[in-house]
Amino acid sequence: MWRSVKRGRRGRLRHSRPIICSTPDEETLAARNILRDEVVANEPTEAVGGAGVQEAMEVAESGEGNINTDPPIKKRGRGPARGALFERLRKVGKVPLDIKDGHRGPSCENASIFTGRVTWIVKVYADMRHESWSYVPEEEKQELIDRVRADFILDWTKDNHREMVVTHLSEKYKAYHYELHKIYLKYASHEEALHGGTPMVPKPVWELLCERWASRTFKEKPRKNTINRQKLRVNHTSGRKSFVRILEEKRDTTTNMIAFYRETHWSARKGKFINDTTKHNYNLMLERLNEKDSEEDVDEAAAEIFKDVLGFKSGYASGMGHMVIPEPSPSMKKNKAFMRLAEENEQNKSDAEMYKSKIEQMADIVAMKRNFYEYEKVMNYRVSKLEGNTESRRET
Repeated sequence: MWRSVKRGRRGRLRHSRPIICSTPDEETLAARNILRDEVVANEPTEAVGGAGVQEAMEVAESGEGNINTDPPIKKRGRGPARGALFERLRKVGKVPLDIKDGHRGPSCENASIFTGRVTWIVKVYADMRHESWSYVPEEEKQELIDRVRADFILDWTKDNHREMVVTHLSEKYKAYHYELHKIYLKYASHEEALHGGTPMVPKPVWELLCERWASRTFKEKPRKNTINRQKLRVNHTSGRKSFVRILEEKRDTTTNMIAFYRETHWSARKGKFINDTTKHNYNLMLERLNEKDSEEDVDEAAAEIFKDVLGFKSGYASGMGHMVIPEPSPSMKKNKAFMRLAEENEQNKSDAEMYKSKIEQMADIVAMKRNFYEYEKVMNYRVSKLEGNTESRRET
């Protein structure tokens, strides 16, 4: 109970230092936090709500209400991203991206905007009932691809631009499945998960996913993934940022690929390499680089040593991540059929560039002819008007 003791002008109360009125019994009690299910000892018994407790006990004895249908409480956080920066850029036009040749990902400042937009497209428009991206029908894939193309400047004639869009959609589809599975694991049982659900997907889709996650086939995958994860010998310190972005951002400080390897595997907090394997690889790279002749190009030599030390892996560029298109294997390079296809590919590229330049020249010629035609029209109109004025003067 609080009581103010000062009275201001005209009988109005003024705010001042309050005086606490309490009984001696209340002062002797130690101050403490009260939990939501805890009963305070000095409160009257009517405040506990005996009728409510009795009713809850009767429901528990009857066997009803044992399944908790409420979704798990989500921790307080920032909430879903609104994409405000993307919306501001999109009002001007399509968002530009810088994609290097041989890369499957953007290396510009708009890279995070691109990944965020692809994530939003998957969460809003993708049908999550499919087991993985490979099971999504081609019509649905094409719809998602068209939505990405509608927001960003892409050269769809280039293979790496097409691979970039498909790769990012596949990764975000998989990541969203993982996010939904984490919600499923927060429930105490499979039945509670079925009844609880989540607002992130429709109820029929959620029930189908729950049945898949409860199957024995799916539960076997985490065990295999754990075993495969234990085989990983080399990790990195770049976090969620792709290597192609780091390579572009650190271009001034990382002079060659060996320096780039140290940048992505050195822990600044610990002041050392992330593990012994990365330290051994870096020292081996430096040792081989020092054995090279001083007349050779250091950058090219460092790039070759970088590839030799890390080795070759089919379908993956070792040390560069999935955003870099891997080079063909040494055995494939020696294959005559591959060499013939490579030559034909280079010839087709040169022919395409030639035809593209010719089309541009033809477009310029057409535009010039159109301008000349418009100019000729204006001149004929002026000449005819001038002749008409001359005729009228002669008549007068």
